[in-house]
This record gives sequence, C-alpha cells and structure tokens, in this order.
Amino acid sequence: MENYQGVAMTDGVNRKNHIMPLSTIIKAYHDSWNTVIPMNLGHDRTKPIGYTMLTGVYMEPGKAYVTNESAIMGSKEEHEKMIKMIKAYDDKIFCEEHKEELDTLVRMLGDVLSDKFRVAPVGQAVAIKDKDIVYRLFPEWSETIKDGLADVRDLEPVYTKDENDKKGFLVPGVYHKDGYLLFAHQFFRRSLSILNTTNEEFFNSFEKMRDVSTVEIQLALDMDMVGLVGTEHPELEYQYIRGPHFNDDLDCIPEGVTCHENEHYDNVFSNLLSTQFYWHIQDGKRTFECEELCDRENISFEDGQPMLWGCRYVHSMMNPSTGLPTHLDGAIRIYNDEQILERIDFKTDISKYGKNSEYIKLWRIDNDFSVAMWKELISAFYRENALIGEYFGGVDEKYDQIKKESNEHNSVVKQTNNFAHIELTEGEGVRVYFRYTNKFEIAEDIDIGIYNKDTFIVRGERKVKILDADTVTLLKYLKRKGLNLRMPITYLISFEDMIFNFPTLCCKRLCVADIVITAIKELCQAWVKRQDDRLISFGLMVNLEDESGHISFAGHVNDFVKLFDAIPKLSDVAFEEWIETIYQENNKFKVGENYPDKFSLIHGDVVCFKRLIVHPNKIRKIWIEDGRMYAQFNMTKEERDELLEHKIGSAPFYKINQDRCNKCGRDYTQCACVKFIDENVFDEVVEADLLGLIWTNRNAFCSNEQL
Repeated sequence: MENYQGVAMTDGVNRKNHIMPLSTIIKAYHDSWNTVIPMNLGHDRTKPIGYTMLTGVYMEPGKAYVTNESAIMGSKEEHEKMIKMIKAYDDKIFCEEHKEELDTLVRMLGDVLSDKFRVAPVGQAVAIKDKDIVYRLFPEWSETIKDGLADVRDLEPVYTKDENDKKGFLVPGVYHKDGYLLFAHQFFRRSLSILNTTNEEFFNSFEKMRDVSTVEIQLALDMDMVGLVGTEHPELEYQYIRGPHFNDDLDCIPEGVTCHENEHYDNVFSNLLSTQFYWHIQDGKRTFECEELCDRENISFEDGQPMLWGCRYVHSMMNPSTGLPTHLDGAIRIYNDEQILERIDFKTDISKYGKNSEYIKLWRIDNDFSVAMWKELISAFYRENALIGEYFGGVDEKYDQIKKESNEHNSVVKQTNNFAHIELTEGEGVRVYFRYTNKFEIAEDIDIGIYNKDTFIVRGERKVKILDADTVTLLKYLKRKGLNLRMPITYLISFEDMIFNFPTLCCKRLCVADIVITAIKELCQAWVKRQDDRLISFGLMVNLEDESGHISFAGHVNDFVKLFDAIPKLSDVAFEEWIETIYQENNKFKVGENYPDKFSLIHGDVVCFKRLIVHPNKIRKIWIEDGRMYAQFNMTKEERDELLEHKIGSAPFYKINQDRCNKCGRDYTQCACVKFIDENVFDEVVEADLLGLIWTNRNAFCSNEQL
C-alpha cells in the first residue's frame, strides 16, 4: 500500500470557471470528514485503485484548500479489502442515506415494478433500475419511440435553481416526464458503465440544439431506470476535458481514411488505441464517419455473459446544396473478441469493416445546422478523446495554457535548501489548519487538556513525549486567568531559537477557547513590544454537537495580534462562522500563493514549524568560550555556501531537568510568575542536558549567525 497527501479542492477559480466559496468547502468537508471514499483512475469507477479521506481545510491569505490522504492498493489482499470497502460505501450512499426517498419511489411505482428491481448506483438522483420499466410506466408514449430514440422535445430538461428560483446548472442527461425522472442511455456514461457520470460536456452542447427550431433531435433513454423528482442534482466532476473552439472549414479535409494514434496510450489511464476518420460519398452526399478503438472490454451483463467491447461512433451527411451538416448521429459499435481482434490486430480500417458489428444508436440530429456546432457535438461526444479536436484543428486556449504551465514546471530545476527554516515574516499572515475529529473527554475538575500526540524525540532506542519548554509559560498564564489545568509530566525541551511550537489545548467550553485566544494574543503583544522576530504555532480543540472542531495556527507574532484583534469571540458565533471570519480577516494580509508549501507546515493533524536537527555526523566538535557556545561542522563547500546564502546558523537544544524563577527563586513550573508578561521575570536553567543542535535562521542569542 502506498500513501499520499494531496489537495481535493480549493476555493480558487478552477479550469471550468467554477468557484466554491469557503462555506461550501466546509460543508462538503463536514459531510464526509469521517468517510472513506473510493478512489478511481480518471474518475472511472470501473477502475478502482484505492481510497481517500478528507483530512482538513488549510487556509492561507487568499486561498483555502481541502487536504486529503490517499492509499493505493498493491497486494491481492489489499485489493480484496478495497472491493469490500467499495461495496459498503455504495450501500451507504445509494441505499442507507436515501431509504425514505427509495420507499417513496417504490410506493409510487407500485405494480409497475418487477420482483427483480434494484437501487440504481447513480449519483444524479435517487433511482431504481428495473428491466423495461419505462415501457411499462409510459406504454402509449413508448410507442412513439422509433429505433430506440425519443423526441427530445417530449422531454423536459432538468436544471438546478438558486435561492431566487433562477435557473442554474443543467443536470446532464436527466429529464422530467409526468412526475418521474428519466435518464439518458447508460452508454453516455464514462466507459459505458452505469457506475460512472453522464457526459456533461455533450449534453451541455446537445441542449443548445433545442433552440434551433428547424432541426429534429432525438435521444436514446435508459428504458430500465426511473428516478424520484426532487432528488436530482448535478455531479460536479472536476476532471478537465478539452473543449476546443472550431472554425467552419470542412472543404479542406480530403476524402479517405485518416487514423490518429493515441500517443498517451498506457492501458491504465487510457484504453484508447486510436481514432479513425473516414470521408466518402454515400447516396450522392459527402459523408463522414468516425470511430475510436479501445482494447478493454467495457460492456458487462448481469447474467454472466462474456463482456464485449463498445466503441463510440458517429455518422454524418452533408447537404450538397448548402454545404452544411444535414444529418448527424452518435452510436456505440459493439464487438466480440473475434471482431475486435480483426479491427485491431489485422488493421482492418473503418472503410472496410462497414456495419459488421452490433450497433446501438444514442442520438440523432436531422436538417441543416452550423459546422461549428457539428464539430462541437462530435468533440463533446468523444469526451476525454483529444484526437477529435486534433483532427479538426480546434484550438483550446485553456488546454494549451495547461500544457505550457506543465512544460514550464517540468523545465525548472528546483534548488533544494537542506537547511533553511520555513520563513514567514510580519505581514505575510497566519497559516490555519481546521479539521473535524471525534469528541474528546476531559476530567470534570479541569478546563483544559493537553493534546500532543505527534511530538516525539528518539534518544537511543527510546521514544519519549516532549513539550516545547515555553509551553509552561502559556499554561501558567492560563491558570492566572482562572482556568483549571494540570501541568504535564513530560520532557521539557528548550530550543534556543525564536520559535515556539505550543501543543493543542482541548477546551471544555467555548468560553475557555476565548480565554486561550486572549492569552495567546497578550503574549504576542508582549513579544511585539520586545521587538521579537518570533514565530509561534498552537492548536485549539472544542467539542461541537456531533464532533470536535480542531484548529491550529502558525505565523508571526505581529500578525497574530492583528488577526486576533479582528475576530469575534468563539462563544458569540457558530463555529463554522468563526472559521470563515478568521479566513476573511486573514485574507487582508499579503496573498500566500502556496508559500510556504502547505505540506511543509502540516505535520500530522496540526500546522507547526518543523525544526531541522543537525545530524551528529555533521558535528565535528562543540565548545564554550567566553560564555558562548561554538561548533565546528563537517560539510562540503557547497553546503557551507548554502548556509551563508540563507544566513543560517545553528542553535542548541536542551532537555530541561531543573529551572527556577529569578524573581521568587522557586521552580519555574510551579511558581505564579509569568515571564514575558511580568516585568523582569525569566527562568534560570539550573540543570539541563545538551541534546544537539538545530539549523536555524532565528537564533535566540544573535540575529546574524556567523559560520
């Protein structure tokens, strides 16, 4: 099994010119944060490869990202486990979550249903699959269907509506018919499978033909499926599909057969071998045929018959008087093993094979219409097949820009920096990571628990849990503000840099979280007053109605002061509203542009600043002279130059065994004094173990470290 981190969605403008605001992103994440979601190659549910889970929402000034973790199955056992997981997932989203709607639909259909009906595994609506149910439900109308094609003008297309009841997105391939939902033939779906989404690009183009009053338009329906009105919705699938713009020139294309091979064929993502184009004269009219050839069976049967090969095919004829297309239809040609081998292995082209295969027509347009729309429909019908646009000479500026950006990205040699800390300066805003998790339990007599599961250090073969030593200062200040908490019994590590990574504080009530925010802000104000160039990170966790909300922050102390001055108390607003306000106020800082890279800040389930420990083999010797620590390193000239370029030095880190307050003389962890807040208070280290060195450009003792 291989595991990966990634981004599932953002609130930026995507390549389909859609924007999902943060509120929509949070809702989508909230609905599925604890759901294991199947993952497929190319959005094709006939090609499952693993699963993914949404892990949180990362926010920088100007952009929010939903992060995810994915696992790709490797072994046979893992694959079998994945198949069971997919079955459980399908039962949940298609059956369990829609039991009431399914019961309603079953009651409506009554005796029309056979005893072999089943729930349709489609995401567009709650629907039932039952052999020939549309014929039984609408017997008189079904008699008007010729060659398997219905008059599209007898079908009412379905659109979403906004809060003002205005028409929104088309729900592709779904139609209202006398109180029910009907669906386009399943061969309009990716890989011709009921499991996949309908060809959105094609239906968006096809619906435009309704406005051309002179044409006849027909469509094949799935006569085995009926849905419940009111449950329909579009499926937003953000795979970019090339959509070229065409001119009206057909005269330049010569007669004969042209074959475009798929240079991206890999039998994994793509099973498309080639596409053949054929111009010839038929019945005195210039005629066009086009067929793609694939090498993977994609038509299955419930009764166990051998799978077949389905290949998309179009046929068109030109009006000799006007030069315009006067007929266009799309279909699926179906081949058995012997037939597909003849087409592929024996190189039998489209002009010689004729109509020797079974043929299921999916759509048809008759009477003259524009060449530009003709090309658009053909290109959209062959969704994911860029060879169509290539053949017609279409130009897709967005697709070309994608290729340009990819080439530019691949041509850049990234210069890795092996030593530098993540650099955030004042004015660059705070990085925020928000996630849902299971509710936590907390003792009745305390207000705050400390959650610090991911912080470990290895000493020999022993792992011990640690805390940043100055966490003690924060906890003491919270106690001064009236909160009940227990000082942790753990190793306290003092890093002599200008970074504090505080743990996550589990707050019993929302008002406790408000006190923590205030305490952090006041500490930041103290550091700003001292002109500290300091970075901090910390987390908060609060129990909500059904789950816990976990939010962590990382940034410069100056920016924390500005941000926390601008946001409301958590106890005064809904949790999600509080998150959105944080995002809005944080957006007033300099746009982040994915710097630092989000995954260099996300560690486990929080954002924090990772310290880079100097490997012991790099340290030649350490000594103290005139009260100052020095070190010599074993390194190459290139490594030395890199350190100098980024003004990086080293700083020690210690395990604190004992320290005392300079003001009252007591153990600093136990006394009431709070450094940074109280005047002239600091902790004196009485006993400590040097653990090593870290690379840093924020040495706590000198701002310009010299090598």
